[in-house]
Amino acid sequence: MRYLLLSDIHGNLPAFRAVMEDALRRGFDRVLFLGDAVGYYPDGEAVLTALRKLGAEAVLGNHDAWLLAQEFLEGGLIAEILAWQAERLSAENLAYLKGWPWQRKTEAYHQVHGSPCDPFVYVDDLEPAREALSCSDRPWIFFGHTHLAGVYMAIEGPKGPWIRYKAFLEEENTFTLGPKARALVNPGSVGQPRDGIPLAGYAIWDPENRRIEAYRIPFDLLAVRRRIREEGFPMALYERLRVGR
Repeated sequence: MRYLLLSDIHGNLPAFRAVMEDALRRGFDRVLFLGDAVGYYPDGEAVLTALRKLGAEAVLGNHDAWLLAQEFLEGGLIAEILAWQAERLSAENLAYLKGWPWQRKTEAYHQVHGSPCDPFVYVDDLEPAREALSCSDRPWIFFGHTHLAGVYMAIEGPKGPWIRYKAFLEEENTFTLGPKARALVNPGSVGQPRDGIPLAGYAIWDPENRRIEAYRIPFDLLAVRRRIREEGFPMALYERLRVGR
């Protein structure tokens, strides 16, 4: 069994298509989506349709939750984009989105957008990673939210877990988890990378071999720019894709 790990697509359909083309070539059996299908880029409806057809097992991201409960937003660009996207969602995709839980857990893994302690918390350093590990006993924790591809690996020490971090910065990245170790894995953002590398991120998890394969994939930036122009979105959203920020 091979699991495709996706996160933070944010309505960027050209990036999603590029990732899926690459992932299909490599092969997978199930899809785990770690939240934020919508927000930022225009094609939230098309992204949700594709995830639904894939049978993706998804959890809510903060942008997904904000779209469903817009009264909690206080104006600004994100609120405007999410309101625009909400008006364009089909009944099928709205029902699909409403059915996403905050977290999913099996005996093997824990799936959440941010931290197992709080889905809105950014796990972006050793201390948040240490706290996240304390809130879950699963050997594998899959998360997104930071838009930073990488893994926190931990083994228990006499005074708590020893943790080290490995970023997924190459076009192909792999690691194998030791039998007594645990991992917090972020496959990176499909739709808006923020680590200075303007490539979409995704990963494939092979639980039988305790292995993660993480990939960084180029996508059609000009197609994103066309969609932004067509719908009147701010060009700054395109510019940040050019530099991976």
